[in-house]
Formats: sequence, C-alpha cells, structure tokens
Amino acid sequence: MGEHPRRTGRNIRRNRQGGRMRHFISAWKIGGHSLRENYKNKFFSLFIIFAGVLIYASLLAGVMAVDEEARMLTDTGLALMELMTLAYSVLAAASAITREIETKTIYLVFSRPVSRPAYLAGKAGGLYAAAALMLGVMALLHLSLIYSRGFTPPPFYLKAVFFIWCKILMISSVTLFVSLFTTSTFSAVSIAGILWILGHFTSEAKFLIARSSGAAALALSAGAYLTPNFQLFNARDLGAAAPPPAAPGFLAAYLLVWMAAPYLFSLALFRKKEF
Repeated sequence: MGEHPRRTGRNIRRNRQGGRMRHFISAWKIGGHSLRENYKNKFFSLFIIFAGVLIYASLLAGVMAVDEEARMLTDTGLALMELMTLAYSVLAAASAITREIETKTIYLVFSRPVSRPAYLAGKAGGLYAAAALMLGVMALLHLSLIYSRGFTPPPFYLKAVFFIWCKILMISSVTLFVSLFTTSTFSAVSIAGILWILGHFTSEAKFLIARSSGAAALALSAGAYLTPNFQLFNARDLGAAAPPPAAPGFLAAYLLVWMAAPYLFSLALFRKKEF
C-alpha cells in the first residue's frame, strides 16, 4: 500500500525545513569564515591604523576651528570613517569571489554540500560584518578623541555611524554583483566608485530631470533609478535642523531593496558559472 497522503505532506514539509536549515548553517559558516579572512587580512589592519592616525590628525582641524572645534572633530571624524570603510569594503567585495575563482578555492567549497545561494549569502554577510567591525573600532577611536578634548558626542552620533554602515551595505552588495561580470577587480572598484559619487548627487539629478525632456530626460531618469540614493543616509545631514529625508520605514525598505536586488542578480549570474 502507498504511504498516507497526510504523512507524505508532513515529510515534504520536514524535508523543506531541514533544507532551509542546512542552507542557513552553510551561509553562517561561510560568513564566519569570510569575516575571519577579512580581519586577519593585513589590509584590514592597515586601513584601521591609517584611519586612526587620520582621525587623531583631525585634532589640528579642530584646533584651527576654535569655536567650532567640537563640530569639526565630529564631522571630520565621521567623514574619514566613511571613506576608509568605503575603500576597504569596495576592495574586499570586488575581490571576495573572483579571488577564490582564480585560486580554485571555490572548487573545494562546492565539493561539499554547499548551495550557491548559501555561499553567496555567506560571502555578503561576511563583508557586512567586517564593515561593522571596522566602523566599531574607528568609532571607539573617534569617541576617545572627542572625550579627551572635553566634549561630548552629539545626540545623533550613533545614528550617523549606523547610517554610514547602511550606505556600505548597499555599495558592498552592488560591488559584489558588479564583480561577477567585470573583467578585473580594478573595473569593479571603478564602477563602484562612480556609483558612489553619482549616488550622492541624486537631488541634482532630479533637478536636471525636471528641466530636461525627451531622450535626455529618459536617460537621466534611468540613471537615477539604477543608482542607490546615498543622500537618504547622509550622516552629515543629521545635525541639521532640516526634517529627516524620509520616514524610518521607507529607509528600511529602501535598504532591503538595495541589498536584496543585487543579491538576486548576483545569484542569477553565479548560477551560470561552472565550478
């Protein structure tokens, strides 16, 4: 006699749940390995040391500002933290998968029961965690400098650091996708750099779109929609008296879209590669 349909349905659901759990465990392990690779990388330490030196060098700018020393220390430190995390994260994302393809390490990974979605999710998660670690270390250095000068950080400080991380999550996701179809790490880094710059001029692009027509307006509109709007997460704007650029719910949804969409496109490209 055949197996009871209800029991068969339960077995299918159990197998699906077990498959999802295996994917999650694989992604978690790959993410942990990726994070360890990043913080053991000598460039990771060099970037943090260099950022620390620059942050403490910003004392000079603060002293020169006299009455605005506290604001200058905060703004300069946050800007340096953003730039250093951006530089490392883009470089790491551009080479995260291509390096393993070139060294044939990826063949060893897929000789085990690891799915491509889990591998890709783990790699992305490792990059996100490395960026968070780097920002955390630099924020501690920056705060120690602010307190040593007898100031207190502004109320928006932690939110500003979090917003920097959000921007890094988006550009890292996009760079990981770009690295899968470009010919070199340099190409991926260059494209990411261009997108980073364009993403900080979205308001200006909208102004040009409003004043344009025809093919030019269509091209500008397409470029604006295909570029992350980093202005929504500008840390420097948090200290201004102006209202926030968007509601928290919209910002969360926007962030998720710009993390999920590059991941899905990356997965589509990744499935076509033969390992």
